[in-house]
Amino acid sequence: MKPDERLLELIGNIPEEMLIEALEMKKICRSGRKRIFYAIAAAACIVVLFMRFVPVGQVIAAEIREHVERLLEELFPSKDIPLTMEGIEENIFHEAYGELPKETEEFPRETEEVSGESADKAGFAIYVDMNSYETAEEEECYIIRGKRIIYTRQDAIRDNAMLLEGLSDEEVEQKIQEIMEERQEFYDNLPTGEIRITQKQEVSVEDAAGEMKEELLEHYTNVSDIMVCELPKGLYLRADEGTAWDCEVKEIYFVDNGLGGVFVITASYIVEAAEGTGVRLHSMIETFKILASSDHIQILMSEEAGITTEAVE
Repeated sequence: MKPDERLLELIGNIPEEMLIEALEMKKICRSGRKRIFYAIAAAACIVVLFMRFVPVGQVIAAEIREHVERLLEELFPSKDIPLTMEGIEENIFHEAYGELPKETEEFPRETEEVSGESADKAGFAIYVDMNSYETAEEEECYIIRGKRIIYTRQDAIRDNAMLLEGLSDEEVEQKIQEIMEERQEFYDNLPTGEIRITQKQEVSVEDAAGEMKEELLEHYTNVSDIMVCELPKGLYLRADEGTAWDCEVKEIYFVDNGLGGVFVITASYIVEAAEGTGVRLHSMIETFKILASSDHIQILMSEEAGITTEAVE
C-alpha cells in the first residue's frame, strides 16, 4: 500500500469519490514544475478531507506530520550543504522540514467567522542539520533547536585520564561519577541555540519589523537598525545583551508570506557560539522557502546571485 493510501485508510470516514480525487491529483504529473504543484495540491486536498470528515482524535497527529515530511522530502531532497566554521570547511547533511499551505475557506466553521488568526497561511520549507538539531512545534511556532549533549562515562575517562591515574578502583568510580554529574549540569545549562519560525497575519514586513525593534529596545543593550537582507529576501534585525561570552544574541528575519502576512524567523545563540552555532543557524535560514497556495504555488528560491520567484502554474 502506498503512503498516501495508507494515510487515507488511517483517516477513514471519507467519501470514496473524494479519496479517489485526492489520490489521482498526484498521478496527473510526475515531473518538472507541475510535479511540485500537484504534490502540494494533493496534500492540501487530503488535509481538507481530514478536517471535514474525520472525527476528532481518530488519527494521531504524528501520522499527519509523517505525511507532510514525506511530501517535503519529495519536493526538497536531502542534500549536503557546505559550511565554513571557525576556519574549517565541511559538508553537512541536511533534510527538509516545514509545513504545507493552509486554506481555511475550504473548511469554514459554521459558528466562527474567518479572522486574521484563521485566514490562509502560507507553507514553508527549510533545510535542517538533523544530526545536530531536532524539531518541535508549539502553538503555531516551529522550533529547530540543538540536541541535548550527553556527557558519557567514556567522555569522563578520556578527558580526565591523568586525574584518574593512581586512584583506587573505588576512588576512580566516585571521581568519574562526580565529573559526569558536573559536566552534564554544565551542558544542560548551556544554550544550544535555536531557530523559531512563526507566521503573522494581516501585517506588513515593515510594520512587523518596526514593532519587533521597539520590543527589543526594552530588553536588549544593543539593537541594530532595520536592514534589508537577501537570504532570505526581506528585512533583518540583530540584538544582543553585550560582548561577554555568555551574552544572548538574536537575529530576526521578516519575510513576506505572499498572503498579506509575514514569516518571523528568529535565531538565538550566545556570543561565544557565533562562529559555530551562529554560522549553522544562519546557513539553515538561508535555505528558507515559502510555499504559498492560491491559483498556483509560489516557491521562493534562494540563488547565489539573489532571490527569484518561481511560479508553478
